[in-house]
Amino acid sequence: MGSGHRTGADFLQINLLLLVLTQPGALVLAGFDPPFGLAVNATMWMAAFVGASPLAVLYLLIRSEALGRRFLPAMAAYIALVFAVACASYLLQQPLFEGFRAPGYEQTFPIFLAASVLTAVISLALFPVGLLAYAGNPENLPLLAVNVALLTAIVLLWRLRSRGEGPYGDP
Repeated sequence: MGSGHRTGADFLQINLLLLVLTQPGALVLAGFDPPFGLAVNATMWMAAFVGASPLAVLYLLIRSEALGRRFLPAMAAYIALVFAVACASYLLQQPLFEGFRAPGYEQTFPIFLAASVLTAVISLALFPVGLLAYAGNPENLPLLAVNVALLTAIVLLWRLRSRGEGPYGDP
């Protein structure tokens, strides 16, 4: 396997790590104010991932030489995926927060994108406290199961890398 395959596997691992690290803090952040519920927790997590995704874009920029001609299509596909997640999170959050907005306040999509960066920073800062969020609220257990599955995938990729197998093997 070439350097491009290793870069792709590392990129996947970075994104999985961003998902794992933003979830606990996003759950705490979602629990500060009403409305409460699994949908709010999931959309807050999605927003935190969108806000953290520039870190993965930075990795792609750094490794652009390893990707060669595949750099632009990979970057475009990733940005389109993050944009789709951002749109879904934004559209799902609108009806959830409708009854809790200040009069006259309407969150626009660009404001949502800027707020998602803040959401990512805060969720990463709340990571240690967020680990308790699973125990404190049983409705977070499905998200815990997702996080455990993501963590398992990260560990599997890490083990493949340390052994030089799979996408990390010699060509």
